[in-house]
Amino acid sequence: MTDWDAVHRDVVERFRIGWDRPHPHAWDDFLDERMRFVQPMLDDGEGPEFWWEEAARTLALMPDLRADVLGWAGSGDQLFIRIRFSATLGGKPITWDAVDLLRVTPAGKAVLRESFFDSTPIAATLLGRPRSWLAWWRSGVGPLSRRRRLLSAVRIDSVPTAHTTGGS
Repeated sequence: MTDWDAVHRDVVERFRIGWDRPHPHAWDDFLDERMRFVQPMLDDGEGPEFWWEEAARTLALMPDLRADVLGWAGSGDQLFIRIRFSATLGGKPITWDAVDLLRVTPAGKAVLRESFFDSTPIAATLLGRPRSWLAWWRSGVGPLSRRRRLLSAVRIDSVPTAHTTGGS
């Protein structure tokens, strides 16, 4: 019989560690090869390679992005994690809360991440900070993601994050 409480605690801790020093591969140890991602402001997709690109795009826009785990609850293969994101966008701080639903295997691998948050305030903040527009356009994140066809691919290993620049 699966000790789901132990599985949940382990996944939450690895999730937290990933958001302490995010980079595209920060969560690799618990991403299942068939993992699905559903999230506001990013494309939906499947697999670690998809996540690596989405994380790289997000970190290209907000290199200092972090998330704090505020709480969690789990039942069987479902795990809900409440988080607060913080970053700098257009030279000013931005924060928002989200709840991520993870579906996990008994081995502690996530097969689904569905993130829930209201993206309207983030989009409004982006519109109100012209200094962020060029970085937003180049990142491919958020509304009008079809513009990615016009952009070159984001190199995952070249994303400037605190992890790669030595910041905290």
